[in-house]
Amino acid sequence: MTRKRKISTGIVIALMTILTGTALALSSISFTTATVAKYDFGGFGPGFPIPATMQIQKFTLKPGETIPWHFHKGVSYVVLSRGTLTEQHVVGPSQCESEELTAGSAFVESPGEVHNVTNTGRDDAVISWSTIFPKSDGITRFSPEFESGGIYVVTAPNCR
Repeated sequence: MTRKRKISTGIVIALMTILTGTALALSSISFTTATVAKYDFGGFGPGFPIPATMQIQKFTLKPGETIPWHFHKGVSYVVLSRGTLTEQHVVGPSQCESEELTAGSAFVESPGEVHNVTNTGRDDAVISWSTIFPKSDGITRFSPEFESGGIYVVTAPNCR
């Protein structure tokens, strides 16, 4: 098993452990990071393994709230434990596809995949996700309530 595959498997196991422990505590929002000695980000890095940060986060999106267009430099694993989301992906020049996700859905976001996420339901959406990103990129505060690493905001595409 490759080092990248072992790290990815470890992320999924850690995420599932956290979800099992907090399934009944939906108001408990968490943000956990740890340092990975070396990780190769392929086209998003210098071409060789570099120090990285692994992040596991759980947060709530209110109805109508959106995480703007962005991508990740490392693979991201997402679990929707409550609510309804719509995720839009760029699939070609000026072309996007949408996918509606309901509670219990899980998905993987590949490195470089440009997308946004909107709570299109009537209730809060509770999202748990894990990703890895270059340690040198640091953590970004998007608002007083929300900070994260591994999110790289891009200009909204002109989707048809």
